[in-house]
Amino acid sequence: MSVSETRQIFVAPNGARKSRKDHPALPVTIEEIVATAKQCFEAGATGIHAHVRDETGAHVLDAGLYGELLGELKVQVPPLKVQITTEAVGQYSPAEQRELVQKVKPEMVSVALAEM
Repeated sequence: MSVSETRQIFVAPNGARKSRKDHPALPVTIEEIVATAKQCFEAGATGIHAHVRDETGAHVLDAGLYGELLGELKVQVPPLKVQITTEAVGQYSPAEQRELVQKVKPEMVSVALAEM
């Protein structure tokens, strides 16, 4: 397969809005997200779209948690591409979203121009 024919398969295993009430196997901790990412990579995924959660399981834009996740993924699944989210879910301002990206300096990031 040539470079122009390369396919990328990204997985989005948890999102910002679902909880364990929606699906008991939803990965919410750093350890669970890394384990899921590893399984997805072994199944053929080339990347992950990642959301981190706080200790209650709620979606957060937390630079420290993203740093921890990116570090663990780099150690455990080095070839996996990682895209972090800036999803506001009605609680984060554009300034907070930009601040996250400036602090984390991720290789890839998703930016929603508007949320539904």
